[in-house]
Order: sequence, then structure tokens, then C-alpha cells
Amino acid sequence: MTSSEKKKILLAEDDDSMRRFVEIILRQAGYEVLLAEDGLQAMQIALENKINAVVADAIMPHLSGYDLCRMLRGNVENKDIPFTILSGLAQENIGESEYLADAYLAKNANLKENLISTLEKLILEKENVEKAKSEKAD
Repeated sequence: MTSSEKKKILLAEDDDSMRRFVEIILRQAGYEVLLAEDGLQAMQIALENKINAVVADAIMPHLSGYDLCRMLRGNVENKDIPFTILSGLAQENIGESEYLADAYLAKNANLKENLISTLEKLILEKENVEKAKSEKAD
């Protein structure tokens, strides 16, 4: 990925060490990372910036990752942004479709590989949908 192609990822995580860990993963993968310490700050950043994807902790102060996802999905400009929820809970405890997230990842030993592959897949899918829509409009 060249700098002109860098995708912007909004990372919302209230735990300082986990936020730094995920930020390093994303930057090493070539992404530009916008950081938020809680859901409310993440919402503000999302509304003020053109972002390519959101990675959010499930449980945060002021606005959970689930509520952030629900609110972004309700905003016309942000409704199609790929959204990934991170959680320390077992995946079967959360119903993804209930929260409209595109992906749910556990904070475990496989997080680095799972996160990068998930983001690449979701961003590519969104770009393909947008390309198809623009070709259809032409």
C-alpha cells in the first residue's frame, strides 16, 4: 500500500495498552490510524473525517462499540463503513447481526492475523460494491 493509497481506520479502544497494541498492528499493515479513547470521541471523529473502516472495542465509556455501530449505521454518510467489534468475551455470547457489525473478533492470540485479514476483506468488498454502483450509474 503506498501512502497515496493509505486507508484510514478509526480505532476506538478505552484500554491504553490495547489501543496502542492494535494501533501498531494497523500501522505496520500500512493503514493510517485515527485514535479514540471512547465511543463518544469515536463518533465525533467518524463524523468529521472520511474513514475506510472502524475497529471498536465492545465495551467503552460514554458509548459502547455496539452503540457506536448502531449510530453510524443510522447516518447516511457512514452507514456502509466496514465495522469490526473487538471483545474479550466469547464470540457466541454476542449476536453480530443484532448490532449490525460486519465482523466480531475476540481479543486473543490470533488478533493480529484475524484483524488484518478481516479489514482487507471488508474494505475490498466495500470498494467492489462502490465500483459496481458507479459502473451501473454510467
